[in-house]
Amino acid sequence: MTLVPKIGFGQEGAWAARGGADGLSLGRALFQGEPPVEEPEACWLDGDEVWLRIEGLDPSYPVVLLGAMGAWIEPDYQTSFPFGSVVFVRLCFRGDEIGPIPALLVLQSMGLRGPLIGLSFQEVSARASGLIREALRALVEAGAAKGAASSLFRSSAAEAGQVREVIDDPRRVRDILSFLLRKKGIVRRAAESAPSLCVMLSEVGVGTVRWFGIEGWSEASAVEIAGHSSVFRFNIRAEQVRPGEIVSALPARVERLRRSLHERGVEVELTARFLHPDWLHLPPVVAEVVDVSFSSLRLAVREGEPPLDPRLKLALELPDGDDGVIHLKGEVRSVSAAEGGAGQLASVRVVAAKREDERRWLRLVSRILHATTYGGTAWQAEFWDLFASSGYFNLSGRRPENFDAMRPSFMKMAQRAAAVPHLLHNVTCLSEHGIEGNFSVMKPYHGTWMFHQLAKRPKSASNLSSRQVLRDIFTRCCEYALADPECRWVIVYAEANVSWNERSFFDFARRHEATGLALSLPFRLMGVDVPALPRGPSGADGAPLEIGEATLLEIGEATLSEQAALLGHLCATSPRPYAEALDLAPGRLALGPCVERWRSAGLERERAILVARERGEAVAAAVLELGELGTNLFRLLDSVRLIPMRPGGDAAFAPLIDAACGWFRSHDRPSFIYFGERGRLSYDGPARLSDLGEGRLWIVARELVPAFGEHVYQLTEPKQVQR
Repeated sequence: MTLVPKIGFGQEGAWAARGGADGLSLGRALFQGEPPVEEPEACWLDGDEVWLRIEGLDPSYPVVLLGAMGAWIEPDYQTSFPFGSVVFVRLCFRGDEIGPIPALLVLQSMGLRGPLIGLSFQEVSARASGLIREALRALVEAGAAKGAASSLFRSSAAEAGQVREVIDDPRRVRDILSFLLRKKGIVRRAAESAPSLCVMLSEVGVGTVRWFGIEGWSEASAVEIAGHSSVFRFNIRAEQVRPGEIVSALPARVERLRRSLHERGVEVELTARFLHPDWLHLPPVVAEVVDVSFSSLRLAVREGEPPLDPRLKLALELPDGDDGVIHLKGEVRSVSAAEGGAGQLASVRVVAAKREDERRWLRLVSRILHATTYGGTAWQAEFWDLFASSGYFNLSGRRPENFDAMRPSFMKMAQRAAAVPHLLHNVTCLSEHGIEGNFSVMKPYHGTWMFHQLAKRPKSASNLSSRQVLRDIFTRCCEYALADPECRWVIVYAEANVSWNERSFFDFARRHEATGLALSLPFRLMGVDVPALPRGPSGADGAPLEIGEATLLEIGEATLSEQAALLGHLCATSPRPYAEALDLAPGRLALGPCVERWRSAGLERERAILVARERGEAVAAAVLELGELGTNLFRLLDSVRLIPMRPGGDAAFAPLIDAACGWFRSHDRPSFIYFGERGRLSYDGPARLSDLGEGRLWIVARELVPAFGEHVYQLTEPKQVQR
């Protein structure tokens, strides 16, 4: 885990730095380690370092979360805990005992770990508190503890910022339950006085579900089980009750409570500073950041500070961990009282104030939320080896030597990507042995992010499983795209006959295609090598080309009226996600703002529209695009799409390919990609075409990206060990 120090605003411009000027030291700390930092208020514990014993109960339990304010343990499904009662507990650390300490027993879902039993300390002596902090300090220094957000002890943080979705399709309900198999959950019984129970989903049948727990229950109850970014709730009633288990009917519906943008607890200490707009005469407010996502913060404002209200506009400053300051613009979305009424918890939606702040903010949040992935420029020399060993160079019938000419431009772009995170980003999964996987994202259109260049080592010497690598890089890419407030669509060009693509992208699109927010469009990928010399008149400048015996075809740039006709044709014949995501829509056909954004970053980006005219009437069009060399190893941004604008317009496709060759030749491109979205191309001209196989253009709307992240999380569940 990467550690980011808590740097107080009282130090003003002299915030302590951690990490070199290149900004890479924090990522490399995964391997090299860093000097220990002051222990946080609470820590996740590894192994069986600290044990807890509850007076009156026989077994002792390993502590998974510990702080001066309480401790959390996992249920054993054999002990009936007196929830809601105050008990006395003793902590054991390396042979020393701390306690007895009075603690309130509660049961709460804690995200991916499943339900945990919380013991909220009621009164802690100065000696016991000091011993707990000494234990945490020793565990942090030994690498056996990781900082946890103190908000994990605040019940008021559980429900904020959630989005609700009701799922009543029986097939989807069963799929969700199958994914939650052998996960821990909580039973919320209808009677207010009835304590909650721990439960585990043990079997999903055709129409029944089997639940395992410390005792059976017969009354109707609500069950909650946590997934990746969601908590799933379903109401069930027991049909069969046996000691320690019940059988119920398959729930008719599931309620998904999803946190927007995967906001999660901060496992490091971080503070934000801002001037209260209504109390400008007071000193700046300093608040602890307890939850974070790429687009939001949850702040713990101390008692005595000026109160915050929804819709309040804030200008915030945070340390970036590299001796710099991040400036954010924020709006308070919701406010709740902190536990005991001591202060406030405020959810604040934020955006970077300037481009440089955006770069620093993306880097900081990535470090906090993702322990195994890195979005910088380090380890470039290993990229090529990763693509070779993963089999990426063998996709679509290619050979490794086909990519040799691309290597210099690709390595150059991998270096330049760090300076333009709003356009390009490489996500690498790292272990102590180096790069385990890579997934890249780019923004080729105004509101669209493209995921591409997925590569993963087939075998690793690290303790990261193949599924974990996929899970981590997909999660980070999804969150990265959603961090852009302009994001409306996410697209992927995926090879059609790859098992992972079928289970992840295509299956998800089929489930949601009826909503109009997802699409999986087949195409035939063709590589086109531009001939050295044009074949007579190319037609690109309006010269007529002879087609057949008596047909003359003229090819030239589309006029405004022809562009309008093309857009009308696309609107009538193409799915909305296709036209919207690829900027084949009014006002965006020329890629104006997108081209300007790329060029201002020193990168090439261009689009041209050619039409083939028969007797002055447009019969077909070619949409040509150009992108910076090295952005994609398959040159997916150097492409052409051919669109018939009337019946029989396909006959103009071959001349349009020749005209496209002339256009790409004028831009010093030796080859380009043809997306055959209408089947194979009949062509016998001078250009050399290579069939690269079947693919699918996968498109999902922003609204579905969190659900897709949940889908990938289901697919990458660790394999169950057979006992």
